[in-house]
Amino acid sequence: MRTQKVVMVPDFREGNPYQSLLANHLLQQDVEVTFDKLPLGYFPFSELCKQHPQADIIHLHWMSPLLFVLSWTSSPFKAKLRGLLLALDCLWVRLRGKKVIWTIHNKFSHENFDRGVELFVRRLLARCVSAIIVHSQSAANRLAHAYSIPRIRKKANVIFHGNYEGIYPRPVQSRASLLATLNIPPEHTVILSFGMLRPYKGIDKLAELFASGKLPEHIHLLIMGKADKEDYAASLQAICDRANNVHLRLGFLSDEDLAEWLGAVDMVAVPFSDTLTSGSVLLAMTEGKALLLPELSKVFDCVPDEGAVYYQSEEDIAIKLQGLSSCDVNAMGKANKVAASRMNWPDVARMTANLYRR
Repeated sequence: MRTQKVVMVPDFREGNPYQSLLANHLLQQDVEVTFDKLPLGYFPFSELCKQHPQADIIHLHWMSPLLFVLSWTSSPFKAKLRGLLLALDCLWVRLRGKKVIWTIHNKFSHENFDRGVELFVRRLLARCVSAIIVHSQSAANRLAHAYSIPRIRKKANVIFHGNYEGIYPRPVQSRASLLATLNIPPEHTVILSFGMLRPYKGIDKLAELFASGKLPEHIHLLIMGKADKEDYAASLQAICDRANNVHLRLGFLSDEDLAEWLGAVDMVAVPFSDTLTSGSVLLAMTEGKALLLPELSKVFDCVPDEGAVYYQSEEDIAIKLQGLSSCDVNAMGKANKVAASRMNWPDVARMTANLYRR
């Protein structure tokens, strides 16, 4: 079997092991992966073919660099014209015998791009690529509705997101010693929200709920990560300063620190809902943690019903956490760990390689 050569763009491996795990396991399927940045000219796919003449496949993961370029144009009309050139470039590359695979991680980017322009470009590209990968059937259904392309359900190939088993170091410190640094009694319940702190994730709304006094005093929210803007960090700090049950650790979160705190907390909250997949959810499941998720997160299709507390509003959270016992939380975490163990990277790589060779 001939080795398939793939160039993956953009290279977002720093701070996120997803692409590295995929590439490493694809090697076992006779697929050789090269990473590169996404060219920002008028014809990025042709430029990639020029830079990587041996590549059989261009595998696109995130569109944000292209959308940044489109946002610099002087008018929506010109931005859409560049989007049309992008789609034509994709078709031209395919006519030359290359494949363009697009893994759609989000319906829309998290940055505040012109939604009309972005939808126009995404719809065009979805029609022009060789194949689409999504991480769940529910994601394919949501994309079909959002892009008004019913046929996307047939074009989309469901390949689940792999787990993080063995990727992060094991905790060294005890739960009691870590919680003591925050003056939290070890018998209290701690819910962690971690990662890059950005307004679209709704962490500030979750913090406001905890600070409102509507939740039992023994339930704490711990927020950890780096804020992308100083004013957002300041707003989170202001909430924390007036609440005994909201704790904030700002700054870069190393793998070692994240592993320690995941071992110490009881639940993980991932409050943002307008996304199609979440590495944070998969990591929490891998570590056997119960989840606190918005109802729309059921699009992930990976969390067992008994593994999460789902909510429709902040008020709903207060109601559902009121009677939650430690036994409930432990059972949820065990269910998640079992589910995550089935989502292994060798299977992800095999399914991806099979798609490359179709």
